[in-house]
Amino acid sequence: MYNHLIPEGFKDDVTFQVTTEHKFTNIIVNHFQSNGYILVKTPLVEFFNPNDSNNVFELVSKKGEKLNIRDDITLQVARLSETRLSKKNHPLRLCYYGEVVRKLGSMLRPERQFLQIGAECIGEHSFLADVEMMELAYSSLNLVGIKNITVQISSRIFFDTFMDDIKNFVLKKELQRLIKIKNLKEICKLLDIKKQNYIKNMFSCTGIYADKKINLDKLVVDDNTSNEIKNIKNIVNSFSLKHKKVNIFLDLCEIDDKNYHSGMRFTFFANNVRGEIARGGRYIIDTTNVKNIGTGFTCYMDTILRASSIQIYEKKILIPFDTSKNKVNNLIKKKYSVVKYLGNKQIAKKNAKDQRCQYYFQKNSIKKV
Repeated sequence: MYNHLIPEGFKDDVTFQVTTEHKFTNIIVNHFQSNGYILVKTPLVEFFNPNDSNNVFELVSKKGEKLNIRDDITLQVARLSETRLSKKNHPLRLCYYGEVVRKLGSMLRPERQFLQIGAECIGEHSFLADVEMMELAYSSLNLVGIKNITVQISSRIFFDTFMDDIKNFVLKKELQRLIKIKNLKEICKLLDIKKQNYIKNMFSCTGIYADKKINLDKLVVDDNTSNEIKNIKNIVNSFSLKHKKVNIFLDLCEIDDKNYHSGMRFTFFANNVRGEIARGGRYIIDTTNVKNIGTGFTCYMDTILRASSIQIYEKKILIPFDTSKNKVNNLIKKKYSVVKYLGNKQIAKKNAKDQRCQYYFQKNSIKKV
């Protein structure tokens, strides 16, 4: 007997959303390909990596090998770029789509299985690659009906600079927790004056970018922080020139749970929609032979479905089984989904209703149910 229960965070989906998700996936992937990105496919299961997050499912093969079910595709594409595609000319532009599985959900995303669609540019150091990624993400989201977008800009460079000389592990964990919940008062109680001033300056950069960018210069302590501030300004200025209506928000105290981004990050949100709709940024690809750099983003289809303003309607029509091929093709060209009636009597409205069709074909004419 079947166990009809499904683990928390997973679901069977028999709604029309499955069709909508399929259509949106095709729209976005086709858009990536039309912009020169090569579609690749990575496996659902890989060998265990001790550097992976704690949010992965672990398996053991018949040979006793430790395996992981993927919880993210970005690093798989990065691995692919440095192995199978290592001899290809750079920069590499790759795109992908596929299901990922997480051991735990979150408050904003309780789902533990969802579809990721993304693009990566591997081997390009110019900040213009980040601009390209942001523009590709924005145009992709527009195509599937996402409006009123806010882009949040962040970077781990300043957080790493702040934490760099703190050696006490317990203190580090507590500071991470307090920064994540934005409790500046409690943070300052744990720090000396110099550290207090730096974290206050980081918090002073949180808000609308146009209002807060002037505070960025307070965070310069070395060439690394100086270069990152220039990088952020160049990226945001270039993106904003083409997309003046997009809200740009700055938050340098946002902590990245995935922990593989090495610098500038961007996250896309839609007004009044739970969870991010896309996220991306810079990362280092560190293999045994060479270090490379990449930038890219991932769209989260579960959030896109909640945020989209596009309504896709089912348009099924019931037709006699012996309808000519030409007539069937004409109906398909008109965007009907054709369902063939196998009964031995003339199609009636009730037959169409029984088959959950919105239309039926009777006496060479299309009738609405």
